[in-house]
This record gives sequence, C-alpha cells and structure tokens, in this order.
Amino acid sequence: MFTNGISSMFGFGLIQLQRNQDEIHTSLERLATGKQVNRASDDPSGIISINKHEAEIYSLNKEFDAITQQESYLGAKEGGLSVLSDLIIDLESLIVEAANTGGLSQSEIDAKAQEAQSIINGIDSIARTTMFKGESVLQEYTSDFIDEDLGNIAELLRKDPEKAQEVAERAREKISTTRGAIGNKLNEIDSRKNVIGETLVNLNASLSSIQDTDYAKETAKLVRAQILESATIAAIDISRESAKQMLGLLENTLQTQRS
Repeated sequence: MFTNGISSMFGFGLIQLQRNQDEIHTSLERLATGKQVNRASDDPSGIISINKHEAEIYSLNKEFDAITQQESYLGAKEGGLSVLSDLIIDLESLIVEAANTGGLSQSEIDAKAQEAQSIINGIDSIARTTMFKGESVLQEYTSDFIDEDLGNIAELLRKDPEKAQEVAERAREKISTTRGAIGNKLNEIDSRKNVIGETLVNLNASLSSIQDTDYAKETAKLVRAQILESATIAAIDISRESAKQMLGLLENTLQTQRS
C-alpha cells in the first residue's frame, strides 16, 4: 500500500513535469515564430478566423496589384495622348496661319502643307511606337483612325483650309474626350486603392491581434513554466530519495523482526 502511494506520487510528478515541458516548448515556439497560433490545435476557432483574414488579405493584394497595373497602363496611354494633343494643337495653329491665303504666296502655303504633313507623320510615329510592357497602347490613334480626313490634312490645307480646321478640331476633341475618360478612370482607381489600403491596414491589425505573440506575456509564461519544471524535477528527486529511504527502513524492520 505504501509503495502504491509512492508510485502514485511519482507518476503525478512525471505528468506535471510533462505539462511544464509542453508549456515551455509552446512558449519557445511562439517566441521563435512570433505567432500565437502555429497550428490548428493551438486555437481551433482562432485558426478559422486567421484563415479568413489571410484569404481576404490575399484577395485584396491581388486586386491592388491588378488595378496598379491598369493604372500604369492608363498612365502610359494618357501620356502618349497628351503628346498627340499638343501636336494637333500645333497643327491647328498652322492651319489658321495657312488659312490667311491673302497674305501668303503659293510657295508659302506649300511649305505650311509640308509642315502639316510632318506633324501628321509625327502623330503616326508616336501612335505606333508608344508601348507599355511590349504592348502598343495607341494603335488606334494613327491619323486615319483618329479621323479619316486627318491623314489628308496637307492636301486639305491647300484646297480647303476651312475644312482642314474642322478636321483638326474634331481630332483634338476626340483625343480630349478620351483623355477625360482616362482621367476619370484613374481617379476611380486612386479611390479604390485608398479603400483597399485602409482595409488592408485594418485586416492586418485584426490578424495581428489574433495571431501575433504577445512577447511580454509569453516570456512571463515561459519563465513560470521553467520555474515549475525545476520545482517539479526537484520534487520528483525528493520523492525518489524518500521512497528509497522508506523502503530501506522497511527492509531493516523486517530483518529485525525475523531475527
């Protein structure tokens, strides 16, 4: 009966020692990883919330990357259109000068027509060579896509300056309208990026509160578990030594009774 009691106490001490060592292992892992929850068994309900947060964060980051890519594309397109707009404004000024036929000789008008053609060539060159990540962004803005008469502006300038003015004005308005639409889209993207940014900040803060290790708290738990481990080991050693002494005493008593 006595030995059963000693065995029971010793077994309890070993169980308690294992618990203390498990707590030490858990605290060390949390301090090392910086995470309060490292596996589902640490917090079954918490892991569900963590996974939900992580999925939302991943989705928002993917959306942010996509609209940032779109923003860059639209920025490149708007930049090219800005150059085209400036060229068409120059073309309009040139046409106005050429329209004053009373003050210009035919050779001067021809020179203006050649200059106009040079501007058209510049528009076509920019439309064909403006790229974003290998993709042409202004392919629909060559002179004959902008306006079917724009490519013939030099000839119009010689024969019908007034119509040439109308063509150049239509081309400028078309590009201005497109730039305005791009500007609105860029504003929408900027607003959405702000919303995503704020949402990500809140989600990460919430995730941190669930997942991240409280270093001060966990360090205190580690120290407590280490102290308890040492105390339990000492208690087990004492119990083992006491058991030996008691068993020795019993053996001596039995020997004395036999003699």
